[in-house]
Amino acid sequence: MPKCSPENICGAHWQLVESSCLKITNTKENYDNSKLACRSQNAVLASLTTPKKVEFVVKQLQNMQTKSELTPWVGLRKINISYWCWEDMSPFTNTTLQWQAGEPSDAGFCGYLAEPSTVGLKAATCIHQINGSVCERPANHSAKQCRTPCASRAQCSDCTSASSECMWCSNMKQCVDSNAYVASFPHGQCMEWYTMSNCPPENCSGYRTCAQCLEQPGCGWCTDPSNTGKGQCMEASYRGPMKLPNASAIAKAISEPVLDPSLCLADNHYNWSFINCPACQCNGHSKCINESICEKCQDLTTGKNCDTCISGYYGDPTNGGSCQPCKCNGHASMCNTNTGKCFCTTKGIKGEECQLCEVENRYQGNPLKGTCYYTLLIDYQFTFSLSQEDDKYYTAINFVATPEEQNRDLDMFINASKNFNLNITWAPSFAGNVDCPHYDALWLPVAS
Repeated sequence: MPKCSPENICGAHWQLVESSCLKITNTKENYDNSKLACRSQNAVLASLTTPKKVEFVVKQLQNMQTKSELTPWVGLRKINISYWCWEDMSPFTNTTLQWQAGEPSDAGFCGYLAEPSTVGLKAATCIHQINGSVCERPANHSAKQCRTPCASRAQCSDCTSASSECMWCSNMKQCVDSNAYVASFPHGQCMEWYTMSNCPPENCSGYRTCAQCLEQPGCGWCTDPSNTGKGQCMEASYRGPMKLPNASAIAKAISEPVLDPSLCLADNHYNWSFINCPACQCNGHSKCINESICEKCQDLTTGKNCDTCISGYYGDPTNGGSCQPCKCNGHASMCNTNTGKCFCTTKGIKGEECQLCEVENRYQGNPLKGTCYYTLLIDYQFTFSLSQEDDKYYTAINFVATPEEQNRDLDMFINASKNFNLNITWAPSFAGNVDCPHYDALWLPVAS
């Protein structure tokens, strides 16, 4: 197994700089093709926003210079007439990197490092072919983290977390390599196994419903007097609940659980179940009528047993659990009712909470402050498809196009398979210290 070291975090031919991995290529490409080349390696054109990144790139270029001088593209673009920003959407400031004299020229919308020795930038048209590019990706993207061997993992949660390379045999209390399962248990000793973070609770109290509880040998269900199906799973036998030994008893080798009916007293209107669950199963969110029917689900729950959160909320409402609002930063009203993962409604926005732009697909912006938009190039045709399963939630897409010269009209043609509303927005320029411009807007219904 390789040693855990910074060199292994980025992968072959990549270098760790602060929290990023950087790589310089020597291929002659235009800006967009350079972006695609970076994207094929799960990277983007580099945003050289810190002195350490700039220093690294300059030193690397000095070491790599050959007969064909490298003047690589960096992730710097002109979004509007007076506003340049990095691919990560942070504004460009003329500090560590400097524009050369007379730059940036009005003809260029993309930036490259023309004079590495003086850290000088020049602007060029984005279709111009430049020698080299600087790619950037997160530091832990490509390389596997050094892992503990399966046999050294003593708990199910450690055994199965975040990967399928290990599996946990519950009855043997043993973690084995997934590829060595047959060799590890040649006589079928493993009767139940788990992978990929689906470990069972370590004791009966971890089961949240009566049905889950009674499936486990040695567990029973104590229903409380509320007539809502709420209760508690506990160690048990058919005679009643069992009390587990405390730490001092274990130290004295008294490890057997003992019968303790006081844990679920019938005199206090508690009900004990060991074979079959009681008819009322409303998870604490509704009274039962006719013994088994949930009268009205409360607490933002729904379903026959009030065991699911209503639309717009998520959580685990079983056995008195709660639901909370979806957290989607204003870009979705619905989320997965179990996990809370948002169903983002604007194409190009992604993330558990709709907090990221799909930079790998040319979307830029900041959904925490505004939205994400697709940057169109002049004299190109673009096609946006909504054919994937997750696309059914999309109701909007944003894209932006900027004339390459001042006082130049821009014609745009849009074909769509269905009717849609078109929101035309425009701005004279970007403010240099903010992420999003102020727009005037016009809504138009458009027939396809």
